[in-house]
Amino acid sequence: MTTATLERPARETAIARPAPTVHTAATPQPRPAAVLLRAGRARIADLDMREPVAVPDGAREETTERHAAAPLPDPTFICCTVVRAAVEVFRGERTVSQLARWVSPEIFDTIARRAGLCRRAHGARRRIAPPVQILRTRVIRLGDDTAEAAVIIEDAGRVRAAAARLEARRGLWRVVALEIG
Repeated sequence: MTTATLERPARETAIARPAPTVHTAATPQPRPAAVLLRAGRARIADLDMREPVAVPDGAREETTERHAAAPLPDPTFICCTVVRAAVEVFRGERTVSQLARWVSPEIFDTIARRAGLCRRAHGARRRIAPPVQILRTRVIRLGDDTAEAAVIIEDAGRVRAAAARLEARRGLWRVVALEIG
């Protein structure tokens, strides 16, 4: 009787205890890419490149909507900056290459050509003139990714008008049409 009572508790405790797991900190196990993508925490270091990545249909649409939903900033500041910089290019105070990021290639070529004409007409002499001032700006958004603006500037004692059309490209406003009077 004593042997039976000793064996029974030992057997019950052996069944109730889970087997110990061994964790090594030196070799972390890579998590499946699909689990990381679904959780929204995928990083290059976590992905195992040998395994094919299957993105569920709903996850692809969610990430596209999340990035597309970011609103663009107000185009007024960019419009005023580009118009002021373009006039400074015509005056010879700024290089045309500084506008490359903010204008379309067609507008860049037009500004470069007009700056060359102004340089030839006025010669190499540099006049000291007051800085270009923006007097008034009116921006109208035609849609989520299009805006038109009218800018009144003062350039060396002359009041001039400029009109610009801005379009959103790759998350930034770019000037695609520019007329300076």
